[in-house]
Amino acid sequence: MSIVYVDLEHDRVRNDATAGVSHLTRRDAAQVRLAAAACEPCEVVRFDDVSVDRIRSLAPSAMVISGNTADWSEYDFATLAGLRETIRAAPIPILGICGGHQLIGHAHGAHWGPLGPVRDGVIDPDPRFAPGLRKERGYLPIDVDRSSPMFQGLSDAPVVFQSHYWHLTGVPLGFEACASSLDSPIQAIARQDRPVYGVQFHPERYDDEHRDGEAILQNFFAIARDNPPSPAPR
Repeated sequence: MSIVYVDLEHDRVRNDATAGVSHLTRRDAAQVRLAAAACEPCEVVRFDDVSVDRIRSLAPSAMVISGNTADWSEYDFATLAGLRETIRAAPIPILGICGGHQLIGHAHGAHWGPLGPVRDGVIDPDPRFAPGLRKERGYLPIDVDRSSPMFQGLSDAPVVFQSHYWHLTGVPLGFEACASSLDSPIQAIARQDRPVYGVQFHPERYDDEHRDGEAILQNFFAIARDNPPSPAPR
């Protein structure tokens, strides 16, 4: 078996001389860490090459959807149709990270939007992107529902890497929220009838001092092993 890592980044970023290199570096690092957490090989697939049939043909044990640095307004949503259909059908366990989390929510009817302007008296933590908008950036604590299998073995306030200024503004129908932060109340969602999860943070970007993200990935892949892919309809 293997896992699939869906690269959600926009072609504008991938084709940029500087941003494209940074993207590939992060993607390759994530691929290695996902494979280690799953104890399975990890195959990268572009977002516009995803469909239910393609995923069934690859027969992975789970699918992880990456984040993205491009704004959603840059995307032609027709190119996301196959991925969105796969998210809704959920033929395998799915984890969405950052933008992937947002896309899972949006595919199920939830609204999304910016966190809002930087509060008075607060310094923008990273004015290089979305200047003037409130954002979460760096290693920050979140509040989690420890009854969720995604957060088993963790403290009430694990520390994870954040890098976003956009978020879900509501919980999609059929899901429940299982983590929050002061600026982003919907830090994690879980589908109630299938093993589909979204996390606003980046569990794959852990370091030696902040390893909670690694544990969260391991928990997800343990869930995936307990929920093998559903057979294709005949």
